[in-house]
Amino acid sequence: MATTALMARIGEATNRTLVLPIVMFAPTHRCNSACVSCAWWSTTTTSTVPGRGELTLAEIEVLATDLAKMGTRLVVFTGGEPLLRPDVFDAARMFQRRGMTLHLLTSGLGLEPRIASVAGVFKRVIISLDSTTPEGYRAIRGVDGLDTVQFGVHRLRSFAPHVPVSARATIHALNFREMPQMVATARAMGCASVSFLPADLGSAAFGERDLTSLQSLRLTRKQVDDFRIVVDALIRDHEADIASGFIAESPMKLRQIAQYYAAMNGDGGFPPKSCNAPWMSAVIEANGDVRPCFFHDVVGNIRRDRISHVARTALPKFREGLDVAANATCAKCVCSLKLGWRDQPWA
Repeated sequence: MATTALMARIGEATNRTLVLPIVMFAPTHRCNSACVSCAWWSTTTTSTVPGRGELTLAEIEVLATDLAKMGTRLVVFTGGEPLLRPDVFDAARMFQRRGMTLHLLTSGLGLEPRIASVAGVFKRVIISLDSTTPEGYRAIRGVDGLDTVQFGVHRLRSFAPHVPVSARATIHALNFREMPQMVATARAMGCASVSFLPADLGSAAFGERDLTSLQSLRLTRKQVDDFRIVVDALIRDHEADIASGFIAESPMKLRQIAQYYAAMNGDGGFPPKSCNAPWMSAVIEANGDVRPCFFHDVVGNIRRDRISHVARTALPKFREGLDVAANATCAKCVCSLKLGWRDQPWA
């Protein structure tokens, strides 16, 4: 609704949370991958009771009711791996019944046996595609799953062609040379688009990661030079895919991935950021913690205070001291969001 975008922008101008258009919600932190850039999987394997600490369905129903009152239009199920929660579709229908659009971020490993349920509640599915070879997939995501993901996407596209599937690739030292192959693979799978982002190597996001070991994903200076050649070739050879939006990033944004890794090596500044995510959205984790975005610290918990209270007190307090252009966390952000007056990703 245009009213939602308008109210959100008025709230941004006045630092008031009049509406909360987008919520990233993790129904679980459990995961069946073991990605080199994430640590949710290690939390899962060390837990004696899978799912311990997750919001109950009763708590999720309260959350869904509150978000409906706050004008939330889009809820993105993230994780961990959302499909590992046995009652995830019961949870999803709580938001769906209240008129919210649902998107699913998933590895795709559990997609095929659940395609009917997925198609029944989610209007878009975004799958991770970090390599185009079984060996590369196993090295990056820790499991032998590429064929399973591809089969699941093909089955979903056949069963529910009205549900678009997008591919998302996190680009780093282990896979940057594969970007052209990722475009071809995403098209062969029947995806509506493919997007690329650099690996977050320094924030507190995605579990209790060993930030030292993450540096193995950083591109060396030589690799940055090689990466720029890869990107230039991608832009040249896939002009039509960029123009059509099949490749989600513009040439400038593709080149900024190389700029990000150059800056990580101390060579120049990070790409400039224009982001209003903390004014337009919030992240709610599996235990109820609330973050202004994936990369900033927790500001509240919906088990202590309702989301309406957190959004109208803690979020404005966080935002009033936030200068996106100067903030160190924002400077290194790999996934900024900028919504304008006419942006309606929930449509």
